Amino acid sequence: MWRRFGLISLSLLAFLIVGVILGTLALLSYVLLKPELAQQSEVVYRVLLVCIVGGLAAIVLTALYQVFYFTYTEAMQRKVQREQEKWSGIWFAVLFEQAPLPARVSEIGADTLILLKESLKGEAADHIRSIYEQCGLLERDQKAMIGWNLLERRVRVLERWAVLADPRTYPTLVEYCLHPHPELRRLAVLSLARSMGYSDVGPAHVAVTFERLLNLDRFGSGWIEQVLVLLGSSSVKLIQDILVRFPEPMKLRALNALIRLRLWECLPECLPLLRSHNPEMRAAVLKVFSSLQYVPEEATTDVAVLLKDPVWFVRSQAALAFAGIHEEWAFQKLYDALADQAWWVRHNIAGVLLQKGPKGMETLQKAAHGHPDRYARDMASQQIFALQTGM
Repeated sequence: MWRRFGLISLSLLAFLIVGVILGTLALLSYVLLKPELAQQSEVVYRVLLVCIVGGLAAIVLTALYQVFYFTYTEAMQRKVQREQEKWSGIWFAVLFEQAPLPARVSEIGADTLILLKESLKGEAADHIRSIYEQCGLLERDQKAMIGWNLLERRVRVLERWAVLADPRTYPTLVEYCLHPHPELRRLAVLSLARSMGYSDVGPAHVAVTFERLLNLDRFGSGWIEQVLVLLGSSSVKLIQDILVRFPEPMKLRALNALIRLRLWECLPECLPLLRSHNPEMRAAVLKVFSSLQYVPEEATTDVAVLLKDPVWFVRSQAALAFAGIHEEWAFQKLYDALADQAWWVRHNIAGVLLQKGPKGMETLQKAAHGHPDRYARDMASQQIFALQTGM
């Protein structure tokens, strides 16, 4: 809080100093440009004196303000740290020594309890959720979100609710996902996603909640990917629905999230997208396979076809996906594709062959000595040399 007011007052001080300096310079310029005033040395002397005094005053004010602000900030930080240590002791006593609940909890006390919940799992985390309610903190937060409050206070509540993971906060979080203020809206959707990802809410409920929000199209691609990642395994049904029913841009966001989540349950919905007319879609599905190091048996033929795709980055991802194909014919496909025009495709193929054990090494050596394409021979030789020298 004090930082916010400190920065506001610093901005006001800066405007004041600029105003003083510009005003004195304007006065000096006016005097010097007026012949009848410029000839009066006493007037010029007084104006110069005003400029010097104004400049010195600006320097002194700036120095004094900085000394005061940093001294006060350090003192406040020490005070907050002491209060956090005090509340940590109180909450540990409540949790592990059956001490009575405190009669009144400050904002720092509430933040400390949430930080403690983030570091604990299982029954202890559930107990903290119960303590949060019994101390009246949940009710206080809900009043803060409903009534008129400073933006900072509501942001603080949203951050706590993300960790609290209490289903009773969901209606308010959903309401704030539609808030006109963009920062509150984005923070609310991330808080809702993290909260649902940590709670026992089923994937079906998650899908119903977020499909309605995503259909409004009020969040950018980066925010949607973050939401899906924060939901974790709870996003299975939601991602499946997106891959089947949503427009292509949303499917791409789901696939990008799936690369990080590695949810095997979503693979069946990915398979039809291998034949999409959009090369980015084809490449995204191949990235999913690469992240899992697995290609479903029914998709191996499509992946082999994509190794000859007209778009080079699709071929590059298809080469990486071959790490999940363990059929004998895969080695010959990779051997032939080493002659690809794109350097990244050849590089990825050689890297995948190195991962495939003795048979892959044998294929790479064969390419280094006898491949009809000179660039294929060079790439195979480079990979073998790098492996032997440890580069």
